[in-house]
Amino acid sequence: MLTNHEPDRNIEDLSDAEIYAAIRYLEPTETSTEEKNDDNGVVICVCLYIALVGCLAFVWLYWR
Repeated sequence: MLTNHEPDRNIEDLSDAEIYAAIRYLEPTETSTEEKNDDNGVVICVCLYIALVGCLAFVWLYWR
């Protein structure tokens, strides 16, 4: 088990470019697939709702 919790490098030794590169590396990447998944869920729910109403209308007309 490590006893020294200090980093090997000093933060003062880092250049601005290295700091910006580290920040960009640690930031989560934004992808458009997350937005598409939300839109697909809404479309699926609307289609299921329309199918349910269609089935209920068919049953209502059949029993009439």
